[in-house]
Amino acid sequence: MICVGNTDVGMVREVNQDTFILKRYSEKTCLCVVCDGMGGAKGGEEASRIASRAFAQVMDEFITPFVGQKKKGFSVNDVKKAMKRALLEANDAVYTYSRENPRLKGMGTTLVSALVIGNSVFCLNVGDSRMYFMKGNKIRQITKDHSYVQHLIDIGRITKNDIEYTLNKNIITRAVGTEITVDPDIYKSSVSEGTFILLCTDGLCNHVNDETICDIVSDDPVAKKIDEIGLNIRLRKLIDTANNNGGSDNITAAIIKV
Repeated sequence: MICVGNTDVGMVREVNQDTFILKRYSEKTCLCVVCDGMGGAKGGEEASRIASRAFAQVMDEFITPFVGQKKKGFSVNDVKKAMKRALLEANDAVYTYSRENPRLKGMGTTLVSALVIGNSVFCLNVGDSRMYFMKGNKIRQITKDHSYVQHLIDIGRITKNDIEYTLNKNIITRAVGTEITVDPDIYKSSVSEGTFILLCTDGLCNHVNDETICDIVSDDPVAKKIDEIGLNIRLRKLIDTANNNGGSDNITAAIIKV
């Protein structure tokens, strides 16, 4: 398993409000957290930093005993409960901090996280940061955006082809830290060897379409031989492509190759 991540301020913003944390616990266990802050330059930066750290700390406390063999195995329900607990801790941390600092009132952040254990992938998301699976020339979005645009798609007002021309694309319907509690989506999937898992903020997917993302990351007959250097090159190309297409937002992405 190879895990890489990177973040870029983009071509327009002066402050990077994105944060990512990537932790590899063993050859077959990896945790990734990606956050995209909101609520003014300082507020968004603080929200993503606080949420990602709080989430990762709870997950670290959950994962480490198993990796260290102090405990034996855990169930799917154990993992989902831990991820939900981590999310609520992150939400409380951001919400409390904003209440204690009036100038940051209303700050919040998206959060998408993946815990990969062998061929099992557990994902939690709030907001419109995403997780994709890729293998060969196929890409599949796993998460569902919590956004105004996605709501319009769900009720049949627009189609995915209309998104580029839709106003208020940046409005999200769920965020970490804006309310006293938050309800995440949690997924459990299985992947085969050679699958690429991408977590990213909307600064990437708003400027690079799914087909191009897949072409850059995984459409390679020798992908099984890729090393960390090669994966970092692909990751940098993703970010450069987003910047070349406008780079109107911060861009953060992490890739895990199973």
